[in-house]
Amino acid sequence: MAFTTENTSSPPVEVFALATGQLHHPDRWLFEDGNEDLMTARNVYPDYSFLIRHASGKCILFDLGLDKNLDNYPEAIKKSFSYTSPIIHEDIVDLLGKGPVPSSAIDTVIFSHLHFDHVGDCTKFPNAAMITGPGSCQAAFPGYPTDQNSPFGGLVLVHPGYRELSFENDSWRPFGPFERAHDFFGDGSLFLVDAPGHASGHLGAAARTGPDEWVFMGGDTCHHRAILMGTRPMSLTMGPPDTSCFHRDPATAQKTIELIRSIEVTEKFQVLLAHDSYLSGIMPEYPISLNGWKGSQWKRNLDALVAKETAAK
Repeated sequence: MAFTTENTSSPPVEVFALATGQLHHPDRWLFEDGNEDLMTARNVYPDYSFLIRHASGKCILFDLGLDKNLDNYPEAIKKSFSYTSPIIHEDIVDLLGKGPVPSSAIDTVIFSHLHFDHVGDCTKFPNAAMITGPGSCQAAFPGYPTDQNSPFGGLVLVHPGYRELSFENDSWRPFGPFERAHDFFGDGSLFLVDAPGHASGHLGAAARTGPDEWVFMGGDTCHHRAILMGTRPMSLTMGPPDTSCFHRDPATAQKTIELIRSIEVTEKFQVLLAHDSYLSGIMPEYPISLNGWKGSQWKRNLDALVAKETAAK
Protein backbone atom coordinates (compact mmCIF):
# COMPACT_ATOMS: atom_id res chain seq x y z
CA MET A 1 0.00 0.00 0.00
CA ALA A 2 1.31 3.44 -0.95
CA PHE A 3 1.30 5.89 1.92
CA THR A 4 2.98 8.74 0.08
CA THR A 5 1.49 11.47 -2.06
CA GLU A 6 2.48 12.77 -5.47
CA ASN A 7 3.81 15.95 -3.84
CA THR A 8 6.02 15.33 -0.83
CA SER A 9 8.14 18.43 -1.39
CA SER A 10 5.58 20.72 0.23
CA PRO A 11 6.02 21.51 3.94
CA PRO A 12 4.16 19.40 6.50
CA VAL A 13 1.32 20.77 8.57
CA GLU A 14 1.50 21.28 12.32
CA VAL A 15 -0.98 19.30 14.42
CA PHE A 16 -2.07 20.05 17.98
CA ALA A 17 -4.45 18.14 20.25
CA LEU A 18 -7.09 19.89 22.35
CA ALA A 19 -9.04 18.05 25.06
CA THR A 20 -12.42 19.79 25.15
CA GLY A 21 -13.84 17.73 28.00
CA GLN A 22 -14.64 14.23 29.15
CA LEU A 23 -17.51 11.77 28.91
CA HIS A 24 -18.35 8.68 30.94
CA HIS A 25 -19.15 5.64 28.82
CA PRO A 26 -20.57 2.40 30.20
CA ASP A 27 -18.22 -0.49 29.48
CA ARG A 28 -21.02 -2.42 27.80
CA TRP A 29 -21.64 0.34 25.26
CA LEU A 30 -18.11 -0.16 23.95
CA PHE A 31 -17.46 -3.87 24.31
CA GLU A 32 -19.59 -6.91 23.55
CA ASP A 33 -17.95 -8.63 26.53
CA GLY A 34 -18.35 -5.56 28.76
CA ASN A 35 -19.88 -5.37 32.21
CA GLU A 36 -23.68 -5.23 32.01
CA ASP A 37 -24.03 -2.72 34.86
CA LEU A 38 -24.36 0.55 32.96
CA MET A 39 -24.09 2.86 35.97
CA THR A 40 -21.24 1.41 37.99
CA ALA A 41 -19.10 -0.01 35.18
CA ARG A 42 -18.32 3.30 33.51
CA ASN A 43 -14.99 4.81 32.52
CA VAL A 44 -13.95 8.36 31.70
CA TYR A 45 -13.01 9.12 28.10
CA PRO A 46 -11.52 12.31 26.67
CA ASP A 47 -13.06 14.31 23.85
CA TYR A 48 -10.29 15.44 21.50
CA SER A 49 -10.35 18.01 18.75
CA PHE A 50 -7.32 18.90 16.66
CA LEU A 51 -5.81 22.12 15.36
CA ILE A 52 -4.04 21.86 12.00
CA ARG A 53 -1.82 24.74 10.90
CA HIS A 54 -0.80 24.85 7.25
CA ALA A 55 2.46 26.35 5.99
CA SER A 56 0.42 29.15 4.40
CA GLY A 57 -0.75 30.18 7.86
CA LYS A 58 -4.28 28.85 7.42
CA CYS A 59 -5.63 27.23 10.56
CA ILE A 60 -8.08 24.34 10.54
CA LEU A 61 -9.97 22.67 13.36
CA PHE A 62 -10.90 19.02 13.05
CA ASP A 63 -14.01 18.88 15.27
CA LEU A 64 -15.08 21.38 17.93
CA GLY A 65 -15.63 18.88 20.73
CA LEU A 66 -18.08 19.55 23.53
CA ASP A 67 -20.15 22.66 24.18
CA LYS A 68 -19.66 23.72 27.80
CA ASN A 69 -23.24 25.02 27.92
CA LEU A 70 -25.11 21.74 28.33
CA ASP A 71 -28.44 23.54 28.03
CA ASN A 72 -27.73 24.02 24.32
CA TYR A 73 -27.99 20.31 23.60
CA PRO A 74 -31.06 18.60 22.12
CA GLU A 75 -33.41 16.90 24.55
CA ALA A 76 -32.67 13.62 22.77
CA ILE A 77 -29.05 13.99 23.87
CA LYS A 78 -29.70 15.29 27.37
CA LYS A 79 -31.48 12.07 28.30
CA SER A 80 -28.18 10.20 27.93
CA PHE A 81 -26.37 12.54 30.35
CA SER A 82 -27.36 10.36 33.32
CA TYR A 83 -24.94 7.83 31.82
CA THR A 84 -22.35 10.02 30.13
CA SER A 85 -22.07 12.74 32.84
CA PRO A 86 -20.18 15.25 30.65
CA ILE A 87 -17.33 17.19 32.22
CA ILE A 88 -16.42 20.43 30.45
CA HIS A 89 -14.36 23.08 32.18
CA GLU A 90 -13.08 24.83 29.06
CA ASP A 91 -14.38 24.67 25.51
CA ILE A 92 -12.25 24.86 22.42
CA VAL A 93 -12.33 28.67 22.33
CA ASP A 94 -10.98 28.80 25.88
CA LEU A 95 -8.28 26.27 25.03
CA LEU A 96 -7.17 28.07 21.88
CA GLY A 97 -6.78 31.22 23.95
CA LYS A 98 -3.94 29.56 25.86
CA GLY A 99 -1.72 29.46 22.79
CA PRO A 100 -0.74 31.41 19.68
CA VAL A 101 -3.85 30.64 17.60
CA PRO A 102 -6.98 32.44 18.87
CA SER A 103 -10.41 31.31 17.73
CA SER A 104 -10.62 34.35 15.45
CA ALA A 105 -7.73 32.92 13.40
CA ILE A 106 -9.58 29.73 12.46
CA ASP A 107 -10.26 29.61 8.72
CA THR A 108 -12.13 26.30 8.52
CA VAL A 109 -13.79 23.79 10.81
CA ILE A 110 -13.96 20.24 9.48
CA PHE A 111 -16.34 17.92 11.29
CA SER A 112 -15.61 14.22 11.46
CA HIS A 113 -19.40 13.93 11.85
CA LEU A 114 -22.29 15.79 13.42
CA HIS A 115 -22.74 14.04 16.75
CA PHE A 116 -23.15 16.27 19.80
CA ASP A 117 -19.68 15.73 21.25
CA HIS A 118 -17.98 16.87 18.05
CA VAL A 119 -19.92 19.95 16.93
CA GLY A 120 -19.34 22.20 19.95
CA ASP A 121 -20.76 25.69 19.42
CA CYS A 122 -20.15 26.72 15.82
CA THR A 123 -21.62 30.19 16.43
CA LYS A 124 -18.32 31.07 18.13
CA PHE A 125 -16.67 30.81 14.69
CA PRO A 126 -18.90 33.13 12.63
CA ASN A 127 -16.35 33.77 9.88
CA ALA A 128 -15.03 30.24 9.43
CA ALA A 129 -16.03 27.74 6.77
CA MET A 130 -17.86 24.68 8.14
CA ILE A 131 -17.27 21.44 6.25
CA THR A 132 -18.88 18.01 6.62
CA GLY A 133 -18.56 14.74 4.76
CA PRO A 134 -20.92 13.61 2.00
CA GLY A 135 -24.38 12.66 3.25
CA SER A 136 -24.16 14.53 6.54
CA CYS A 137 -26.83 17.11 5.77
CA GLN A 138 -29.38 14.60 4.53
CA ALA A 139 -28.97 12.57 7.72
CA ALA A 140 -29.14 15.50 10.13
CA PHE A 141 -31.34 18.18 8.52
CA PRO A 142 -33.03 20.22 9.87
CA GLY A 143 -31.72 19.25 13.29
CA TYR A 144 -32.51 20.70 16.70
CA PRO A 145 -34.17 23.07 17.59
CA THR A 146 -36.23 23.12 14.36
CA ASP A 147 -36.91 19.45 14.93
CA GLN A 148 -37.35 19.16 18.68
CA ASN A 149 -36.92 15.38 18.53
CA SER A 150 -33.67 15.41 16.57
CA PRO A 151 -30.43 14.32 18.27
CA PHE A 152 -28.47 16.54 15.87
CA GLY A 153 -27.77 20.19 16.55
CA GLY A 154 -28.90 22.12 13.49
CA LEU A 155 -26.74 25.22 13.85
CA VAL A 156 -23.90 23.85 11.72
CA LEU A 157 -26.30 23.22 8.84
CA VAL A 158 -27.50 26.85 8.76
CA HIS A 159 -24.10 28.42 9.41
CA PRO A 160 -23.28 30.89 6.58
CA GLY A 161 -20.00 29.08 5.95
CA TYR A 162 -21.48 25.59 5.74
CA ARG A 163 -20.50 23.31 2.86
CA GLU A 164 -20.87 19.58 2.46
CA LEU A 165 -18.22 17.75 0.46
CA SER A 166 -19.53 15.84 -2.54
CA PHE A 167 -18.30 12.60 -4.05
CA GLU A 168 -19.48 13.89 -7.42
CA ASN A 169 -18.24 17.49 -7.42
CA ASP A 170 -15.10 17.34 -5.27
CA SER A 171 -11.94 15.45 -6.19
CA TRP A 172 -11.22 12.16 -4.41
CA ARG A 173 -8.43 9.64 -4.84
CA PRO A 174 -7.15 6.50 -3.13
CA PHE A 175 -4.92 7.05 -0.12
CA GLY A 176 -3.15 4.03 1.32
CA PRO A 177 -5.82 1.38 2.01
CA PHE A 178 -8.66 3.91 1.72
CA GLU A 179 -10.65 4.16 -1.48
CA ARG A 180 -11.51 7.83 -1.22
CA ALA A 181 -9.57 10.77 0.17
CA HIS A 182 -9.81 14.48 -0.56
CA ASP A 183 -6.54 16.44 -0.78
CA PHE A 184 -7.74 19.44 1.20
CA PHE A 185 -4.94 21.91 0.45
CA GLY A 186 -3.99 20.35 -2.87
CA ASP A 187 -0.38 19.84 -1.79
CA GLY A 188 -0.50 16.41 -0.15
CA SER A 189 -0.24 17.69 3.42
CA LEU A 190 -3.81 16.97 4.59
CA PHE A 191 -6.25 14.37 3.32
CA LEU A 192 -9.87 14.07 4.40
CA VAL A 193 -10.61 10.37 4.31
CA ASP A 194 -13.99 8.75 3.73
CA ALA A 195 -14.28 6.60 6.88
CA PRO A 196 -17.85 5.24 6.86
CA GLY A 197 -19.77 3.20 9.40
CA HIS A 198 -20.10 5.25 12.54
CA ALA A 199 -22.31 8.01 11.14
CA SER A 200 -23.38 9.43 7.81
CA GLY A 201 -20.56 11.42 6.25
CA HIS A 202 -17.97 10.30 8.79
CA LEU A 203 -14.48 11.54 7.92
CA GLY A 204 -10.98 10.82 9.14
CA ALA A 205 -8.07 13.18 8.54
CA ALA A 206 -4.52 12.21 7.58
CA ALA A 207 -1.99 14.98 8.22
CA ARG A 208 1.64 14.80 7.13
CA THR A 209 3.67 15.94 10.14
CA GLY A 210 7.17 15.23 8.84
CA PRO A 211 9.21 13.18 6.39
CA ASP A 212 7.47 9.80 6.17
CA GLU A 213 5.42 10.69 9.27
CA TRP A 214 1.64 11.06 9.51
CA VAL A 215 -1.03 11.63 12.12
CA PHE A 216 -4.41 10.04 11.40
CA MET A 217 -7.30 11.65 13.26
CA GLY A 218 -9.88 8.88 13.41
CA GLY A 219 -12.88 10.62 14.94
CA ASP A 220 -15.34 8.00 16.16
CA THR A 221 -14.31 5.15 13.91
CA CYS A 222 -14.09 3.33 17.22
CA HIS A 223 -14.16 4.38 20.85
CA HIS A 224 -11.28 2.42 22.37
CA ARG A 225 -7.79 1.43 21.27
CA ALA A 226 -8.46 -2.19 22.26
CA ILE A 227 -11.17 -2.27 19.59
CA LEU A 228 -8.82 -0.64 17.08
CA MET A 229 -6.17 -3.29 17.73
CA GLY A 230 -8.69 -6.14 17.75
CA THR A 231 -8.01 -7.31 21.31
CA ARG A 232 -11.60 -6.75 22.51
CA PRO A 233 -14.85 -7.12 20.55
CA MET A 234 -16.88 -4.05 19.62
CA SER A 235 -20.35 -3.97 21.14
CA LEU A 236 -23.01 -4.94 18.62
CA THR A 237 -25.98 -5.38 20.93
CA MET A 238 -25.97 -2.36 23.25
CA GLY A 239 -25.30 1.34 22.84
CA PRO A 240 -26.56 4.73 23.99
CA PRO A 241 -30.31 5.11 24.66
CA ASP A 242 -32.52 4.00 21.74
CA THR A 243 -29.60 2.32 19.95
CA SER A 244 -28.12 -1.16 19.85
CA CYS A 245 -24.64 0.00 18.86
CA PHE A 246 -22.46 3.10 18.82
CA HIS A 247 -22.31 2.76 15.02
CA ARG A 248 -25.02 3.39 12.43
CA ASP A 249 -23.65 0.59 10.23
CA PRO A 250 -21.63 -1.81 12.42
CA ALA A 251 -20.44 -4.04 9.56
CA THR A 252 -19.08 -1.09 7.60
CA ALA A 253 -17.60 0.40 10.77
CA GLN A 254 -15.71 -2.85 11.37
CA LYS A 255 -14.25 -2.71 7.86
CA THR A 256 -13.14 0.88 8.44
CA ILE A 257 -11.55 -0.11 11.75
CA GLU A 258 -9.58 -2.82 9.95
CA LEU A 259 -8.32 -0.32 7.38
CA ILE A 260 -7.19 2.05 10.11
CA ARG A 261 -5.55 -0.82 11.98
CA SER A 262 -3.54 -1.57 8.85
CA ILE A 263 -1.93 1.87 8.98
CA GLU A 264 -1.59 1.98 12.78
CA VAL A 265 0.73 -1.04 12.70
CA THR A 266 3.10 0.70 10.29
CA GLU A 267 5.84 3.00 11.51
CA LYS A 268 4.52 5.89 9.45
CA PHE A 269 1.15 6.57 11.09
CA GLN A 270 0.02 7.48 14.56
CA VAL A 271 -3.73 6.98 14.87
CA LEU A 272 -5.49 9.34 17.28
CA LEU A 273 -9.09 8.52 18.15
CA ALA A 274 -11.39 11.22 19.48
CA HIS A 275 -12.08 9.33 22.72
CA ASP A 276 -8.87 7.36 23.21
CA SER A 277 -8.29 7.18 26.96
CA TYR A 278 -4.81 5.75 26.38
CA LEU A 279 -3.75 9.19 25.12
CA SER A 280 -4.80 11.03 28.29
CA GLY A 281 -1.77 12.22 30.22
CA ILE A 282 0.58 10.88 27.55
CA MET A 283 -0.09 12.79 24.34
CA PRO A 284 1.07 16.43 24.40
CA GLU A 285 -1.70 18.99 24.14
CA TYR A 286 -1.87 22.45 22.59
CA PRO A 287 0.19 24.59 22.43
CA ILE A 288 2.71 21.73 22.16
CA SER A 289 2.84 20.28 18.65
CA LEU A 290 2.49 16.58 17.85
CA ASN A 291 5.01 16.88 15.02
CA GLY A 292 8.02 14.64 15.44
CA TRP A 293 5.97 12.04 17.30
CA LYS A 294 7.89 9.18 15.72
CA GLY A 295 10.98 9.71 17.85
CA SER A 296 9.24 11.14 20.89
CA GLN A 297 9.09 9.94 24.47
CA TRP A 298 5.31 10.20 24.49
CA LYS A 299 5.09 7.77 21.56
CA ARG A 300 7.30 5.32 23.45
CA ASN A 301 5.14 5.74 26.55
CA LEU A 302 1.97 5.13 24.52
CA ASP A 303 3.39 2.01 22.91
CA ALA A 304 4.45 0.70 26.32
CA LEU A 305 0.97 1.28 27.75
CA VAL A 306 -0.71 -0.44 24.80
CA ALA A 307 1.65 -3.42 25.13
CA LYS A 308 0.99 -3.64 28.87
CA GLU A 309 -2.79 -3.49 28.47
CA THR A 310 -2.74 -5.99 25.62
CA ALA A 311 -0.67 -8.46 27.64
CA ALA A 312 -3.14 -8.18 30.52
CA LYS A 313 -6.11 -9.28 28.40
